[in-house]
Amino acid sequence: MIIDPKLKEWATDRQAQYVDAVNKHGSGAAAARALGVAKNAVNESIAVLRKKAARQGYAPAHDMTRTVPDGYLVKGVSTYYDEAGKPRAQWVKSAIDPERMAEIMRETVQSFIEGVPRIEVSDGPKDYSKDVIPWIQIGDAHLGMLAHASEIGENFDLQIAEREMCAAIGILIDEMPNCERAVINDLGDFTHAENFSATTEASGNSLDVDTRFPKMIKVYSRVLRFIVDKTLEKARHVDVIINQGNHSRTNDIWAAELLRVAYGHTGRVHILNNDSVFIAYRMGNTLVMTHHSDKCRPAQLAHVMTNDFRKDYGETEYHYIDVGHVHHGMVMKEHPGIFVESFNHLAALDKWAHDSGYRNRKSITVVLRSKTYGEIGRRVLPIQEIRDRLQSVKQETPREREVYTV
Repeated sequence: MIIDPKLKEWATDRQAQYVDAVNKHGSGAAAARALGVAKNAVNESIAVLRKKAARQGYAPAHDMTRTVPDGYLVKGVSTYYDEAGKPRAQWVKSAIDPERMAEIMRETVQSFIEGVPRIEVSDGPKDYSKDVIPWIQIGDAHLGMLAHASEIGENFDLQIAEREMCAAIGILIDEMPNCERAVINDLGDFTHAENFSATTEASGNSLDVDTRFPKMIKVYSRVLRFIVDKTLEKARHVDVIINQGNHSRTNDIWAAELLRVAYGHTGRVHILNNDSVFIAYRMGNTLVMTHHSDKCRPAQLAHVMTNDFRKDYGETEYHYIDVGHVHHGMVMKEHPGIFVESFNHLAALDKWAHDSGYRNRKSITVVLRSKTYGEIGRRVLPIQEIRDRLQSVKQETPREREVYTV
């Protein structure tokens, strides 16, 4: 029994050791005895390795030898054989491997930021509540979206989005009580677009975007920094949740890692792992689950909570599921004792949504949740109040929609 040594290109250190042991001792069983591991450990591990290599396009037993680059996986292979049964031509279809691309992005962010001076943060409040945790609910911000007043009734671009979002956060944080912890809950789709082509990677839908992708990323970085720094003024610890959105999934992965590296040294900013689209947050007697809801509809979310987080669900009395995606406020009781709620956002409608008849109240919300008693209050900040505040300091605000009058 000989294992193809080329498989080691895709092997972990342990799998490479198994390949060498099999080739030295002649079989999986003999290799297992020599290494002192379970009987089936070697064969099962090598089987997993073969599958991994096949996903990259390497499976010689099936005439697959054309591999794809790191970050991609083979979507399909078509082989043309001659009369003698020998392969004459082959077509390999590839697609992005989301798991590996996420790993590459994390590695890139880590290497890029090494040696960069650490962010200095304020000392934070010295007198604060330990029971109440404010949740800053950032509905789908669609930061990079472009809209024209002549088409949808108001203008929207990166400059407007940054001004209104930062003004809203400033107002809400200034009003917020001092607290031991606060949660910044980005419910997904913060950046609107996730690539240079201005299309959604999952479905290829074209998006209305404001100028260039790098410009949007620069604005996004500034806004994230402002939100975190401002929240640190009122909270000793800031927990950041960046949910994967269908418009922003790629950016959501690297943004979480970037914040983790940038603020990790402070010991006060904690970025929750967003590898999963379902994120749970336990605070005493209260359990919260967040999800963008493009993949799992609200009606199913209660079952996800009670199944995936059953232990914490059983030990808590108050249960909430926060979702984005739908752009309007919605509360429904899908399961006894679980409230599923979506939150409004501040962004204008894009032309497609406007022409399709979608309408929603624009606002941003802070929900006050007690570790002991669940939700005890909230502050809803409507877009008009934000614009009135901006106007009071002579900032330009969108004009009212024109009505033809005779």
